[in-house]
Amino acid sequence: MVKNPNLAKSISDQGWGMFLTMLKYKAEDFGHTYLEIGRFFPSSQLCSQTLLPIPMLQNGYDSLGIRFVDCPHCQKQHDRDINAAINIKNEGLRLWALGTSASAHRGDVRPKSSGRKKSTKAEAMPNELGSLHCTEGSV
Repeated sequence: MVKNPNLAKSISDQGWGMFLTMLKYKAEDFGHTYLEIGRFFPSSQLCSQTLLPIPMLQNGYDSLGIRFVDCPHCQKQHDRDINAAINIKNEGLRLWALGTSASAHRGDVRPKSSGRKKSTKAEAMPNELGSLHCTEGSV
């Protein structure tokens, strides 16, 4: 949502990251589960009844101005926000039942390795003074 030039400033101003942090610790304080779904989960592009893609939103006509969509599969008209909320809830329940954490839809979002070799340095280890920034050989 932050990449959308119309919404970026307002979302960033509201401190979205801080909101999520507070939501997480509040949920844990009350004994609830905090779970994030995948970043690229197409919540507004799937019919909440049939779980099939809504062609109008899949074919490049996806605009925030479209508030209601007609699903050709179930022949119902869906409010876009309510449809997305139902899909997010169902995906969260599915992930919770599987016991998995969130992952990107259809695999890893990081680019493939460019051929660089991974570093063979020792992992960071705390020294006697408790510094987490020291490596094994830099005492």
